[in-house]
Amino acid sequence: MVPTEPAALRCCVVRRLSEEMVWMSGSWKPSPTARTVIVGAGIVGAALADQLAARRGDDVVLIDRSCPGLGTSRTSFGWLNANKKQPRVYFDFSVEAMRDWGRLAREFGEHSWYQPVGNLAWARSSRAREELAERVDRLQAWGYGAEIVTASRARGLEPNVTIPSDAEIAFFPDEGYVCGRQAAQALVQRATSFGARLITDVEVSGLVVSRDRVTGVRLADGERIAAETVVCCAGWRSPELLAPLGIDLALVTASTPGSGTRGLTVTVDGITLRPDCVIHAPELDLRPTGERRLLLEAGDIDTQVDMTSGNEYLDERARELLTRAGMVVPGAASATIVEASLCVRPLPLDGYPLVGPVSDQHGLYIAVTHSGITLAPTLARHVTLELLGTESPILRHYRPDRTSREIPQQRSAKRSC
Repeated sequence: MVPTEPAALRCCVVRRLSEEMVWMSGSWKPSPTARTVIVGAGIVGAALADQLAARRGDDVVLIDRSCPGLGTSRTSFGWLNANKKQPRVYFDFSVEAMRDWGRLAREFGEHSWYQPVGNLAWARSSRAREELAERVDRLQAWGYGAEIVTASRARGLEPNVTIPSDAEIAFFPDEGYVCGRQAAQALVQRATSFGARLITDVEVSGLVVSRDRVTGVRLADGERIAAETVVCCAGWRSPELLAPLGIDLALVTASTPGSGTRGLTVTVDGITLRPDCVIHAPELDLRPTGERRLLLEAGDIDTQVDMTSGNEYLDERARELLTRAGMVVPGAASATIVEASLCVRPLPLDGYPLVGPVSDQHGLYIAVTHSGITLAPTLARHVTLELLGTESPILRHYRPDRTSREIPQQRSAKRSC
């Protein structure tokens, strides 16, 4: 069962904003109080609403087809890292975001959804061992916490994990994970306390356009909400929203086989002695998610699932992940599967964010990225600056007007969270 949002958040939900617009003979004009409409309350939209509402209060409207954080943010593995991020400018962006998560956790006064527990990874094949060692060398040269550790040191870090004796082992102490659903809901709750308005359980069926300007959104039930700026934070669903405007967003199609857009995350319960770190083993990735629970994922399993996978097939793959978990964490031998979730992720063709205004559609801003869990707080901070009139030098690298013909395919961004 999916947990519902906190009562305090539910009390802030505004299902209708009819008072926000003025209808006159079939026409309508924006209300000055609905300056920014954000479409999508996943981790990116939630972080943006939080940042923008702190400065603009009730000028912010946040809309989600479900509830905050219940889409990709909930099913994501949530690895907080800059581990494989290149080039250096993108690495620095990710490191800044890791620091921002620590700042956010201190502001909220609790760390339940932010866990900087470290990441223990190992490799066994000669090629994988070499790649891991080279990556650690590069990260150390860039000032990132990374070190090759001995088997005895690894056992001291994670006594509840079985590591093969022939493995090359690395430890990344500053990494960890973020629970996307809980973090998104906390951010939205604070945004509403600043005066932002939240509309849930309704689809944005389209954008309202007047000449070359986006002037609002149209909901599936026919209601329209006026805006000075509409920000698309709809993740992998963004192409569907933007296509009627002739915008060809450079995202990998979610239905493309082997694209890296889909993954299977499995929650298991009843772990007697569980690891505390994020674990990246050749067989699977895992992390804690509750006192006796683990979240599991594996790259090869991800390539075997798609949008049409039935429950029985997903359950089979989930049992395979549980079997692998028992090989890595002995305490998982008697665990049970609680949930198997198909995670659909936005994946730009080059792996990098698509962020910024659309040159031929004034009033429209796009913020879509693959590493949403890691980048969200810093991305939101820089987007807020731009929405308030100051161009971000960091976001210049990631404008959404790129086309698929201009972008080389880069698969290494897969599962970077």
